Amino acid sequence: MKKALLLLIPLMIFISCEDEKEDEDVSAFVGTWDLTFAGEYENADCTGDLDSTLWAFAQAFGMSVTMILDDDGTVEMTFSVMGETETETGTWSENSDGTSLTINGESQNVSMASDGNSFSVTAINPAYCVYPFTDEETSHTDSTSCADAGNAWIEASCSYMEYTKP
Repeated sequence: MKKALLLLIPLMIFISCEDEKEDEDVSAFVGTWDLTFAGEYENADCTGDLDSTLWAFAQAFGMSVTMILDDDGTVEMTFSVMGETETETGTWSENSDGTSLTINGESQNVSMASDGNSFSVTAINPAYCVYPFTDEETSHTDSTSCADAGNAWIEASCSYMEYTKP
């Protein structure tokens, strides 16, 4: 019986050390996050004042966004506004130094707060052309050819978002 206990104790220590190591490997971004602020920078290069008018308008209609980042690399985003809810799923990854998240193939600069309870995202949105009334992107790569085809040119922009743990 003593021999069995002596063999069991090192095994238990090994298992507990494995659990601690696994916990250390989990990204600080894993978890549930609520969008708590959004705005557009004055300039497409992410400089100037932040305009949060659209965010205030969305809040007036009860908009909420929840993002769940799982440790298996999957992401689930739930958008709710005026009683309607839509959920999208995809994948996410983090770069090695934790300054960039890639969500569904789009890389975004991130900054985690020191307390780990919130992070901010700065996303540069390139200019693009869309068909009228559909918001479907066209193949036009400049504003002139886009307008000549009767489509709408969307200027480049830079957005800022803050996510907080609920």
